[in-house]
Amino acid sequence: MRKKYVLGALAILMVVLGIVCYARLQMHRIVLKIEREGVPYLTVNTEHSTNVIRLWQSEADRNGYFFLPSCARRHTVMVGDIGTASLRIDGELLAQGDIFTWEENHAYAVQITEEAYETHTYTVTFMKSENIPAVFIDTASGSMEYLNADKEHEETGNICIVETDGNTEYQGALERISGRGNSTWEYEKKPYAIKLSEKYPLCGLDKGDRWRLLALWREGSRLDNKVAMDLAEELGLPYSPQGTWVDLYLNGTYAGIYLLAESVSVGEGRVEITDLEKENRRCNADIDQAERFAEENSKGYLIENDGDLSGGYLIEKDHPDHYDAEASGFVTSAGHQFTVNAPQHLSREQAQYIRDYVENIEQLVQGGQAEVWDYLDAESFVKRFLIDEISMNTDAGLTSMYFYKERGDGKLYSGPAWDYDNAFGERNADGEPGYDYEHTVLQICSEEPNRLDWYVSLYDTPEMKRLLVEEYQKVLPFFERMLADGIDGYAQTVSASVDMDHVRWESCAVPGDYTGTYVNYDSNIRYMKYFLARRLNWLCDRWGVEHEEFAVPSNGQMHTITYANYEGVICETQMPDGAELTEPLAYDESVYQGWANQVTGKPYRRQIPIYEDTVFYNARWE
Repeated sequence: MRKKYVLGALAILMVVLGIVCYARLQMHRIVLKIEREGVPYLTVNTEHSTNVIRLWQSEADRNGYFFLPSCARRHTVMVGDIGTASLRIDGELLAQGDIFTWEENHAYAVQITEEAYETHTYTVTFMKSENIPAVFIDTASGSMEYLNADKEHEETGNICIVETDGNTEYQGALERISGRGNSTWEYEKKPYAIKLSEKYPLCGLDKGDRWRLLALWREGSRLDNKVAMDLAEELGLPYSPQGTWVDLYLNGTYAGIYLLAESVSVGEGRVEITDLEKENRRCNADIDQAERFAEENSKGYLIENDGDLSGGYLIEKDHPDHYDAEASGFVTSAGHQFTVNAPQHLSREQAQYIRDYVENIEQLVQGGQAEVWDYLDAESFVKRFLIDEISMNTDAGLTSMYFYKERGDGKLYSGPAWDYDNAFGERNADGEPGYDYEHTVLQICSEEPNRLDWYVSLYDTPEMKRLLVEEYQKVLPFFERMLADGIDGYAQTVSASVDMDHVRWESCAVPGDYTGTYVNYDSNIRYMKYFLARRLNWLCDRWGVEHEEFAVPSNGQMHTITYANYEGVICETQMPDGAELTEPLAYDESVYQGWANQVTGKPYRRQIPIYEDTVFYNARWE
């Protein structure tokens, strides 16, 4: 009898193990199914979630692509429920339960015949991410049309994050998804802001309910914002947000590689200062319907406020075009516009207080008064200065430059650091077309309309100069690591997703001022290292810091430089990887307009590091 019980128990155990094994086999399984219209789609099945991936078809050639997340460990697809339709892939008839193994860079002929004998044919290529999580967002409407029409539009929805190992890290309701950004909103690949229904530490970042999805459209390396965030963390600039790369899927359609970033906002795990917005809401039950006021030098809401006016405030030096669209802010007598991000609903009294406070600082700065350091936190101002100067952030002092003031603290703090897609050589400092920066200028001290000019005066003060050299020396080992293998390691992490991004956003693959300098991704990576080496060497010389010279990167290869005009190729020459083309081929300026990169159309500039074969074309004057 006991033997029967033992055998029965073993049988039950075997069944349970079989079920567990079968369930585990299904984990991370990519299943191909067919919609009613005869369109194939995939489901990504993990232990705790199922997400849809829709076929994306190029407008240029109608070729289709399935962009798979990194959790799809195997190059296999299982045929799921296809109803009464028949499925052939490269002529092979497949039925439900069959396993199809796909290969990289192979365009498959997928033929779907429905019950009524209507046949749909697709050319399908499979691509797969590596190393980074996948974020699946489904909007309430099931479409992105409304959201992408205006960045002020918002929807509810759901979010699911799947890690590289297939673990479903988070899934839940989205209280809101909307557009974000200013000039970055104008591109095809849109940036977004999301608000969770609860606070959560997504992808290992600091806990919060407000997050940003940066599109990285202007970043040829896709590393600019990330490296700037790393630098802010290395310097210890308080409250600077961190980020991590993700593959984003919107309603099942692959949207590309994004940087999931903590938001610049007031709250625990963000900018931890007194929350005046909460206080204002307690004093005004109908605050969302409050009437606005707009005066010559300030704007906000006609609401009541209670308690201490001295903080906390999160303010942003903004561009005039951006400032005009904001609800709360002020303008100093020098004409500098500041948006007040927190409190969002700024009362008249609060607007007057923070404007007078900043106005006093501005007067002390412009007057060269040493007393200004009684009102400015020197350490944060120096650290923020270094981030902007090393990266040559062309937005510094113009927009997205944050400051904060806490209640009961008489000083203004610089930070958090934010928005570095116009940095690291991605955009020309002088605004002229072409490839490269002039590396030998102090960017944030340059005079430009609408640029906050405080650093022009602060830079020469003894307090700042002493701290500047100290902090710069401390951060040089960080760049030694980044130039040795850190940047290359990051590039390896995201390269598979960058390849998918280039296919998904066909125009993004064409380099230019805003989408990277070079055609090849590896070339853009070497250019970022080139920029940093050149920049750091010049800053070391300028600030009298002894350091072994940073080497300009080179892979040792030779590249072909081709000169051509309307008659054809004029000549070709060879140049080593990483060399600078300082003297282009001479030409008759009365006949020709000047050399321009044939791919981008951007004019030649004096410093162009050669990191790939390049064709320069010279067009005739009309």
